[in-house]
Amino acid sequence: MGGPTRTSTSGQARPLLLAVDVDPTQLDRIEGALQRSFGSDFRVRAELTADDALRLLDTAHHLGQRVAVVLVDHALPEEQRAELFGRARTLHPDARRALLIEWGAWANRGTASAILAAMAVGDISYYVLKPWIERDELFHRTVAEFVQEWSRSEVRNLREVVVIADRHSARGHAVRSMLNRNGIPSAFRERGSDLANAALTEM
Repeated sequence: MGGPTRTSTSGQARPLLLAVDVDPTQLDRIEGALQRSFGSDFRVRAELTADDALRLLDTAHHLGQRVAVVLVDHALPEEQRAELFGRARTLHPDARRALLIEWGAWANRGTASAILAAMAVGDISYYVLKPWIERDELFHRTVAEFVQEWSRSEVRNLREVVVIADRHSARGHAVRSMLNRNGIPSAFRERGSDLANAALTEM
């Protein structure tokens, strides 16, 4: 549903904000809210299906484009949500990932369990309440926090530290935890990955 890709003054495509929702009306509202708040600095794309969103993530990775935030509707089938979050996590590890839920859905035991389970395995950062009015300040503020977190950790942005280690390295985990506790901007790259090699090349 998004328009043509614009590039920044440096010639590089703007980072992507991706939203997936099965309800066309709700998706239009989400896309409009994201466009109003972040459209000058980010590309906003809104997709109705997991397949279209997966193709977009693959294309962005192939072209070396950055993905900042991925928002996925809880109404998607569980296996599709898992595939989307998994692909985003693998191809765009800096992207902030969140589950889109309706107002009041947290009180539903099934929804709450899905959120907690996804957070426990690292598939999502948190959940986002879908906007229910045209200018929903809570929706804007939640997404803005994700954007800010992404900006601090994205490898192409300026920062002091990039941690390169095996994904399950205890020492690597300890270093990342220490940096987080002390508020030091950092990013993680899995040893041997293309992103890790690129980070080493830029040093």
